[in-house]
Amino acid sequence: MAKLRCQRAGAVAAVGGVVWVGWAVALSVTGQTEMSTPILAGTALSALGVVAGHYAIEDFYGARMKRPGTIGAWAGGLGGLVFAVGQLVRFLTDGGEAVIGIGVLVLVSGSLLVAAGLVRTRIQPPWLGVLLGAGTIAFLGFGIQPATATVYGLAWAALGQDLYRFDPPDGRFGDAEADYGWLT
Repeated sequence: MAKLRCQRAGAVAAVGGVVWVGWAVALSVTGQTEMSTPILAGTALSALGVVAGHYAIEDFYGARMKRPGTIGAWAGGLGGLVFAVGQLVRFLTDGGEAVIGIGVLVLVSGSLLVAAGLVRTRIQPPWLGVLLGAGTIAFLGFGIQPATATVYGLAWAALGQDLYRFDPPDGRFGDAEADYGWLT
């Protein structure tokens, strides 16, 4: 069976998560700063990978995750895009902190809603939602210790690879009105 567009987006999200871990670790253990070109490039590329992950979540499970998860996927995708644009502005003009801040706020709120939707509906293994939620909260500690951003990247690497490898037996992803998860 050929991979679906949302499955390929999951693969992009997995790569984005690995790149996210890479820049967070590089920033933590090397003498580079947030303004160095490799860090800015890695941050922007990984943010675009996270955008693809939010798209994959919405495309796979939008109807089944109901409003919080679907709104979170859209908000997280938009926040990731604004965050990536902010990194580009930072690269070009040495500014862009306001754009990055807005992007982070929207990305974090969207990711938390997606994490809650994943745990609530159990359409993915619940530990992936827990990891995404914990990683999102840990990402907020980036200003104190850049290594905290690695958990967010690991969550997207795991979630993206799971989205990529999953092949539904009938080519569909379930009924939007079915009873699923422990909360109704």
